[in-house]
Amino acid sequence: MPALPLPPDAAAAADDSATLVVRTQRIEETVDLLGHVPADVGGAWLRHGQGVVTLGAAWSVSTAGPHRFAAASAAFRALASRARVDDEVRVRTSGLIALGSFSYAGSSTRASTLTVPRALLGVHDGEAFLTVVGVDEEPVLPPSWRDLFPSSPVPPRAAEPLEVEPEHTPDEYQALVQEAVGEIRAGRAAKVVLSERTAVRSSAPLSPAVMLTRLARAYPSTWVYRVEDVVGASPEMLAQTEDGRVFSRVLAGSRPVADDGELDEIDRRAFRADAKELSEHAFAVDSVVERLEGLAEQLEVSPEPFVLRLPGLEHLASDVTARLQPGTTSLDVAARLHPSAAVSGTPRAEADEIIAALEPHDRGGYASPVGWMDARGDGQWAIALRMAHLVDERTAVLQAGGGLVAASDPVSEHAEALAKCRPMLRALRGEQPA
Repeated sequence: MPALPLPPDAAAAADDSATLVVRTQRIEETVDLLGHVPADVGGAWLRHGQGVVTLGAAWSVSTAGPHRFAAASAAFRALASRARVDDEVRVRTSGLIALGSFSYAGSSTRASTLTVPRALLGVHDGEAFLTVVGVDEEPVLPPSWRDLFPSSPVPPRAAEPLEVEPEHTPDEYQALVQEAVGEIRAGRAAKVVLSERTAVRSSAPLSPAVMLTRLARAYPSTWVYRVEDVVGASPEMLAQTEDGRVFSRVLAGSRPVADDGELDEIDRRAFRADAKELSEHAFAVDSVVERLEGLAEQLEVSPEPFVLRLPGLEHLASDVTARLQPGTTSLDVAARLHPSAAVSGTPRAEADEIIAALEPHDRGGYASPVGWMDARGDGQWAIALRMAHLVDERTAVLQAGGGLVAASDPVSEHAEALAKCRPMLRALRGEQPA
């Protein structure tokens, strides 16, 4: 199993004197964003054919430790306070924004990073725009946005052969699940989220641009991302803020479905009424609501869980909305909510101790906040799920898991972990959902 990539200096600080000059220009034509993901794409945030794709880095900050969120946020807000921004579009993701990926644990050897791209192609509500950024000087706008963002690379026609190596055999992983369930039944925790890593090696170089395009077309309702070394298609929004309000979508409780189908109505009703699934879901919702206290007020929660349907997998989902306290940023909220019971467990400290004992490797960017923030502090931070770490040009490490409670069955939990790896495996292979 390959090690996850490590930065040369996980505690590196950003240049605290640079002044960014940001220019956003409207594009007076319809742009198919998925048709213009550059081969050397630096970052991406995509949903329903909208979002951004980026090139290069004009500024970046790397942080580590328990205060990694606050340190990154402070550095970016200081940068934003002295930036010169000319934005003729003024929509979400135009002007000055930074894309970020944070590590799961404060003890992680993988850095948490915020990056302002050199160039960005965006589409919001059908309006297209180009942003370019200069460092201590005016940026140069190209004659055409297509000079920076030509047509996306054409993927190979045939499925690409892959070598797939799970970290554990089925029996080994199921034994770990049983051990975690034993800890729960002994009263050490009420819920624990256990995950499995799978190394995937390709005979040909992996193309993040092709992977992103495949994911975005196959799973349009998810948040498809590429930031630093992580790429994936998350169905779970941790913290989205805009105009003083926050939205969080909580997923916990899952049912794999064969052949990318959907549950029939009898099975879906049983799923929605399953005591084990409802218990797991309630822990996750409660953790979000409790941690928003002090940051937000006027909380509203879905009256009951609804079923979120994705190809081959259905989830119990609840939406939480609230009004934020003045001055609270999207990254403040993400830091407060991470890790929620949906990816850690409850109580959090005890669940993380069990996870550390049973998972032999640092989670890195898995199950962590990934997304973007603008100069006002608004942004979107999903949980990095259905994901892979890109280790080198031919190797990716996938990671997926599920929540365990006292009634969890090891065989079913293993099947769920495998189902959650399917989107990334298909994006790597070039397969489409049935």
